[in-house]
Amino acid sequence: MNGNEKEKGVSLNQQISEKYPSLSRKEKKIADFILQNFPAAFALSAARLAGQTGTSSATIVRFARHLGFTGFQQFRSHMLNEAKEEMMPEDRFKLLSPKENQISTVLKIAELEVKNINDTLHQLDRAAFERFIAGLNRSRCVYSIGIGISSLLARLSAYQLNQAGLTTQFCAKDEHSFLEKLIHLTPKDVLLAFSFPPYSKETVQTVKFCYERGVRCLSVTDRTTAPIVRYSQETLLVKTRNLMFTNSVSAAAMLINAVATEIALLNKKRVVADIDLINQFLEGDFLS
Repeated sequence: MNGNEKEKGVSLNQQISEKYPSLSRKEKKIADFILQNFPAAFALSAARLAGQTGTSSATIVRFARHLGFTGFQQFRSHMLNEAKEEMMPEDRFKLLSPKENQISTVLKIAELEVKNINDTLHQLDRAAFERFIAGLNRSRCVYSIGIGISSLLARLSAYQLNQAGLTTQFCAKDEHSFLEKLIHLTPKDVLLAFSFPPYSKETVQTVKFCYERGVRCLSVTDRTTAPIVRYSQETLLVKTRNLMFTNSVSAAAMLINAVATEIALLNKKRVVADIDLINQFLEGDFLS
């Protein structure tokens, strides 16, 4: 295995599913056990995994190689790395310890943010990205929602999409529920929802409500198994891993900027006209 599969967003579940039809009967027993016991299965040695599945250590090694790994140890390492990705942010945070050299934390955060952005780009589905932009651009109005840190991204997207020439409305969490604010949406509108762990039940229920009423629902989340995905016509995935117990927003902010820039280019004449009009109206209100 060349090590690029993980970077390209191919999960262990996907790898096993793709190879499953060609596995032997005993190898399928191993595959079934791992899928049913992930992520705990990474803690098992080859011998213990063989014992749990009624196979042999040799069969375990053949199974790993069948998936494209050099052997069981590389396969187990891959499982461990993916298990870390699946951990809740607060669990990862508990594993950290203070550093004497505090600048090392800065460097570690910077490296992680760069990795989040690069991994997001590697897994980006270009066709889905284009459909996502098209859906936004032909809407009558874009309504953005999110709770917690997702609300910051929803507000940022509303601001940038407005700058890109779209009519947008950020739905803040206040005395009105999302449903009360969005009950009059029509298929001409678009709901843009942000949802990251821990996934907000209200956000998912709101997207489900709009989806079932024929409203185009677009979402930004962290994985294909996120609850919001099944109620979204298009979804963009971003990496949000953080050393703290909150989700990182760097990759999501990058993606929002890219979407807004593409839409601004599509609406270039309108955007330029809007800028000129605003500048004339606000002339003298700002320092140069």
